[in-house]
Amino acid sequence: MNRRSFLTSLVGGLAVAGIGGAAMAKSLIETAPVPVEPKTGDIDPALKAGLDETNAEFTQYYRGHPRHRRPPPPRVYHRRPRRVVRNGRVYWVR
Repeated sequence: MNRRSFLTSLVGGLAVAGIGGAAMAKSLIETAPVPVEPKTGDIDPALKAGLDETNAEFTQYYRGHPRHRRPPPPRVYHRRPRRVVRNGRVYWVR
């Protein structure tokens, strides 16, 4: 793709996106229903009844039991074998 066709497609895409976005926003505003705002301090009766029936046991925070790790295995100390000569024979002893 050469530069001219790339720039043409880029600018055209931006223009279409701008026009399409404005048209979409305009159509959403026209078709949106007008929200009914309750008076301050008033709660919907159905919501209030639902809140009163809510089981409060499950809303409490519970951390759970502490996690215990297994202790590390004991260290293994390795001794290098020693060369022991007895009666002309060679033994390797740890």
